[in-house]
Parts: sequence; structure tokens; C-alpha cells
Amino acid sequence: MTARPPFQLLGLALLAALAGFAFAPRPVHVFVAGDSTAADKRAERRPETGWAERLQSYFDTDDVRVVNLARNGRSTRTFLEEGRWASLLEEVRPGDVVLIQFGHNDQSESKPDRYTPPDAFQANLRRFVADVRAKEATPVLMTPVVRRRFDDAGRFHDVHGEYPDLTRAIAEETGAPLVDLHRSSEAALRAWGAEGSKDLFLVFGPGEHANYPDGLDDNTHFSPLGASVMARLAAEGIRDAGLGLADHLLLDAPPAWDAVVGDPAGLGPEAEGARRFETIGAALDAIPPERDGPYRVLVGDGRYREKLTVTDPEVHLVGESRDGAVLTYDAHGDTPGPDGERLGTWGSATLTVRAPGFRAETLTIENAFDYPANAALSDDDPAKVANPQAVALMLDEGSDRAVLSEATVTGYQDTFFAESGRAYVWRSLVSGHVDFLFGGGQVVFDESVIVSRDRADKNPTGYVTAPSTRVGYPFGFLFVDSRLEKEPGVEAGSVRLGRPWHPGNDSTANGSAVFVRTWMDDHVGADGYAPISGRGPDGERIWYDLEPTSRFFEWGTTGPGAHVGPRRPQLTGAQAAGYTPGHVLDGWRPARSLY
Repeated sequence: MTARPPFQLLGLALLAALAGFAFAPRPVHVFVAGDSTAADKRAERRPETGWAERLQSYFDTDDVRVVNLARNGRSTRTFLEEGRWASLLEEVRPGDVVLIQFGHNDQSESKPDRYTPPDAFQANLRRFVADVRAKEATPVLMTPVVRRRFDDAGRFHDVHGEYPDLTRAIAEETGAPLVDLHRSSEAALRAWGAEGSKDLFLVFGPGEHANYPDGLDDNTHFSPLGASVMARLAAEGIRDAGLGLADHLLLDAPPAWDAVVGDPAGLGPEAEGARRFETIGAALDAIPPERDGPYRVLVGDGRYREKLTVTDPEVHLVGESRDGAVLTYDAHGDTPGPDGERLGTWGSATLTVRAPGFRAETLTIENAFDYPANAALSDDDPAKVANPQAVALMLDEGSDRAVLSEATVTGYQDTFFAESGRAYVWRSLVSGHVDFLFGGGQVVFDESVIVSRDRADKNPTGYVTAPSTRVGYPFGFLFVDSRLEKEPGVEAGSVRLGRPWHPGNDSTANGSAVFVRTWMDDHVGADGYAPISGRGPDGERIWYDLEPTSRFFEWGTTGPGAHVGPRRPQLTGAQAAGYTPGHVLDGWRPARSLY
């Protein structure tokens, strides 16, 4: 029999696997076109939060998916000129909904790069409505949210001029549904008052947030609390407009938090009724045995030295801020357990998840074991740890549908152990050096940053992945639209993208890690991947490397670490089309951000 080329085998295996998937129906997509008041924010802008980032939390995620395409500084004119509107329309399908909210930047006569005169503004809105209807979708016009403007006497003043009325007029003229966020947000600010409404915006003093050391007095853009308040107003407006989309709203949900840990700043009505705890573990111990929906824990800024295991489904841990709320512990492979035996890699995790539906947002999970200090000890020093594997986060048996959203997972060796189930990692950061993303689970890293740390006097400095995907699973780790970066001191060409882990020489392991449209710094060398060895049943050494003992591939790699060669296997465009989050997650469509 003539042997098939490796890529041909890959294609046949992938097609066979995809043929067996039962994909869920496409949910209704709710697209958001707008400006910075609605847009997603990068980590360096936090705690600034766009209201549309919070909109998904008011919808059933099985039936509705919010796609936030709003961008900072855009007006109707620039949204068109930059091709953003055309790109949005390409994604719209019959039955979808497009929320259209502009005005903040259109009215800015002092900024000619974005200013849109009233007549042109209305013409653009007419075009938006017509274009969406031509796609057999529903356009919804939204007036702009108000800015926070109170005089010394505590009286509110609107500064949007005629643009909200221009939007209302086009809604009446075209018959498009209208969500009047301008009026509802003004009513909300009046209710919160001149002082209380500061909590809805970015108003804080020097030293209160690492991203703004000199403080900030921004009365246009929202805090996380303000974004949640505005998103609820938008959801209520959708309900009041009589849209069919309203059937999928979750407006009767309980208070935003079931438990609050520490002393988060700026808490408002969304925390009423929440129980208060000093530790995360105490909050987890208080989970009621019978409940509907997720158990939502707000973790205030602080360092919580706890070693925790999540055994209840649908636990959501949400930090007050990503760098400020830190769950940390320093166990390692040789740490004695309660029974006196060493914990090993499996037992070293700061946080272990053994239940479905876990979610961590805007917080840090850290294993604080000091690997560099341990490595600096002489080999005959009795204090030196022989097994420095130190897991920060482990997704163990029972875990499935786990989400990390704008979170940080940090350690050195074996940082993130994704052993079981599916997981989605969005706009998060994972750091380490040796095999710091490893295990047999199915994980999508989307728009995330993977940071290689220095390992002094070692070459290779480290290995990004060590997947142990089982042969029955067509997918393991998928990195899409992400970045592989390095800390200072990591030498060029000193890091390998992965090596195929076969735990216990498991013959069913065939590790998969695929990098799609991923930027790589120069620490990633042309060698790409490294072999790894184990022992057979008779003690013989067995080596595992590229195909057929692993499934390492790339497509569309960019940056100084992008190489093409015999040890950097590439997919064709047709093959890469099979590596999508939807395929890896087997039809599960997680919400990127809920809080």
C-alpha cells in the first residue's frame, strides 16, 4: 500500500471529524455600530468599559450573540470612509439586528477629522437603515448616551445639541425602531445625582488606578458599573421597542453579584443583596446547593493567598480590576500535601476547576513559586526544589465550557494545565517558560497574549505548549489572532512553540497545537518544535516529534518569529479554514465578556 502524505492524512482525519459534528443553529447576531461609549477596550484603557461590552449579559447566549464593532472616535462619516460599515454588512445575515448609535463625534465641529454636518449625518443614517433592510435584517437607531454634566447647584445640562433629535427624526421618517438612550441615560444620571453618578464614569484621583497614575476626570466614558447600567437601559429599550429580540432578554435576572469578596470601590445598586466575604474560598463555600443560573462573585482588589478547587457548576469569578484582584499561592511539585505526600504537578495548582461553566474575568490567577530563586541554588543545597512544576490554573476532569475573559494566568513551569473539556480564552495573558500551556483539553486562545519568561542559562529557554490531545479529538490548542511575546532577557531563537507530551507514554496521546494569524516575536526560532522522549514498557526510550506523533501546524504567522521550514509545518488555506473557534469548541459559542 502506498503511504499517504502527512497533510493528506490530516485532511482526511479533519473532514471525518467535522462530518460527525452536530452544529447548533446560528444564533441571532446583534451587531453594534457606534463610537467609544460602546466600544470594546484594550487592557491599557481599563477600567474604561463600553456599554456594548456588557450587553451580552442581558441575552440568552444560546440564542443571541452580540458582535460589538463600535470603535473609539468614530462618527457616521468615518465609520463609512474607513470601510467599517461595509465590513459589518458582510457579516449580517437575514434575521440579524444592527444597533446604530452615533452622534458624540459627528457633532464635534472642532474636530474636522470626524465632524459630520447635520444634513450629512441624517443622510448617513438613512443609508444605514436601507443597507440593513436590504440584508433582510433589522436596523435599530439609538440616540447617543449623555455626558455627565452637572453645574455647581447640582443641575444636569445636556451638551449633545440637535443630534439626538436628528436621530429621532430619521427613525420616524424611515419607521426604524428607536432606542432612546439619550433620554433614558439622562434620567439615570439625574437619579444617581451629581455625586453618585461619578461612579458611572472614570472619575478617580491620583494613584487609584495603575493605568492612570495621575488620576482621571472623564465624564464621557464609562466605568464597569456605568457600562452595566447603560447596557441595561439599552436592553430595556429593545424590549420597549417591541422587537422580537426581546423574547431572549434576561432582564429579570437577580442582582449582579451573589457574593462580594473584599471591599471593591464604587459599588452601586447592582450589589444589593450580595453576601460579603473576606476570602474567595469562603464565598465558594457559601454556594447554595440549589440555585438557578451562575454563582457570581465580585472579587475586590487585593492579594488573596488561597489554594482553591471549584466543584460547583457555573461559578463566575470577576475581579474589580485585572491586575489588582490576584488569587495567588506558591505550591510546587514537591510541596507536601495534607497526607504528607508530595502534591506533584496535578496537585500544585492555585486554582483547580472540576465543574462546567466556570468563568474568570478581569482578575489574575498566579502561582507565586519563585522558580528563578530556586534555579539559582546549587544542586547540593537541601533547600532546592527538585520538581519545580507549579500550576496556576488547572482545568481538571469535570471542567467544560470554561472561559477566561481579560484575565491573567501567570507562573513559570506548567502555568496553565488544560487537561479536560473545552475552554475559551479571550484577550487574556498567560506567562511562563517550560511547557506553560499543556494538557489534553480543547482550548481556543483568541486575541490573547502569550508571554515567554526567561530561564537563565538554558537553551531552549522554554516551550510554549505541551499538548497531550487524545487521538479521538481532532483539535487541541488553537491560537487565533493572538501574539507570542517575551519578557526582557529571553534570547532570539531560544523558545520552541511546543513539544508533544505523552503522559505516562500514553499511546492515545497525539498532541495538537495550531497557530492561525498569530504574531510571534524573535524568541520563536526556525526550529519551531522540539522532540520529547519517554520510556516504553520494557524501559526502552521512545521519541515523539512532529507528525505522526503530534499535530503542530501554522497558518498566516507574522512577526520576527515567523519562519517557514521543515520544522515549521504549514497548513494550506483550505486546511486552515477547518481550524476555527466554532470547530474546536464543537458548536459551543461562549460570550466573550459578561461583566
